[in-house]
Amino acid sequence: MALLAGTAGAGGCSDECATSRCAAGNVCIDDGSGVACHKVCTTQGACPSGWYCNDGQLGSQGKNWCVQNTSFPPQGPGQWGDKCPPSGGEGANPACDWNDGFACYGTSPTAGASFCTEYGCAQDSDCPGGWWCSTQNQGPNVTSPDPTFGKTRQICLPRRYCAPCQTDHDCAQDMTPQHCAPDVQGNGYCAPQCTGSTDCALDAECVVPWEVCLPSAGQACTVDDDCPATAGTFQHCTGGHCTPECGSDADCSGPGQKCSPASLTLCKPRAGVCVGDGGFCSPCRSDLDCKDGFCVSGAPYSTERFCSAKSSVDPCDATIPNPPGCPPPAAGDNWKEVDCASGVPQQCVAHVTLGAGTVDAQLQPGCWTVNR
Repeated sequence: MALLAGTAGAGGCSDECATSRCAAGNVCIDDGSGVACHKVCTTQGACPSGWYCNDGQLGSQGKNWCVQNTSFPPQGPGQWGDKCPPSGGEGANPACDWNDGFACYGTSPTAGASFCTEYGCAQDSDCPGGWWCSTQNQGPNVTSPDPTFGKTRQICLPRRYCAPCQTDHDCAQDMTPQHCAPDVQGNGYCAPQCTGSTDCALDAECVVPWEVCLPSAGQACTVDDDCPATAGTFQHCTGGHCTPECGSDADCSGPGQKCSPASLTLCKPRAGVCVGDGGFCSPCRSDLDCKDGFCVSGAPYSTERFCSAKSSVDPCDATIPNPPGCPPPAAGDNWKEVDCASGVPQQCVAHVTLGAGTVDAQLQPGCWTVNR
């Protein structure tokens, strides 16, 4: 999917731009500050080091172009994504290029997937292509397994599952191929391809993300980013040709076309969104996403993060399930029980089952993680 957005600025060549006078691979584009020569791109790899394929900010011409990062030192060892041992600490970790501002990011002192990145970013263009400036809770981190409450910071992170996006090329493609899919509110999120729900996070399921008009008969393409929206409808590259999304056969105008499920399946949040309205059990990325609670983790049994809620009864009775003052599970809710949070005063936290149907069944923090 390619979500339509405003333009992003970049350098130019002249007030009267002619594509024939631009360098190879460049065309005249109105970047919002005037018409200028820009290198067009459909993937991050099409841009040189220190530039990014402008976060899907499609101009009126329906093209993306390379934009220089605002804070991006030359690529070297100990920088974007290089592995670092948590034992080396966060700042001044020997594995990270501390002189250029790189520190070690991880979610626990034993996290084997810890990597070097920059903290304190202000915008996505402070990060390289396929990464974004994310708000995260300060803890847990590589120095402490303990969560923090109300303390957040900005960190450049790869755009993996549930990161916001505008087009497919925004999402990191260094692991499983990802696409920019719409949530139930129409917001774009990075969704990895899957063949079944076991390929997805425990709070997600593998689904067909959209229906398209088939057989495809539009312009030739390689990826979805080659297909501009038509008449306000998003298009996808299917079978080497662009074809629009549809809701019924009546939306398809090509000869013999029918509205059919797309040929790929993607991981979709079971909650329908990656970030909710901030209420109890809303998906979240940090404490800032929660109205009257905190962004709680389902670790170590799930990667889900969801909002707790403040108990209306003080003190919250931790000796009984579904205590007064906490929102009890309702019919249709995925979570099975609500309890007073351990170590967080006056907070109600939902739980799901682990080992359901066995004598060893346990309750673990979670709202949308599949009961298993």
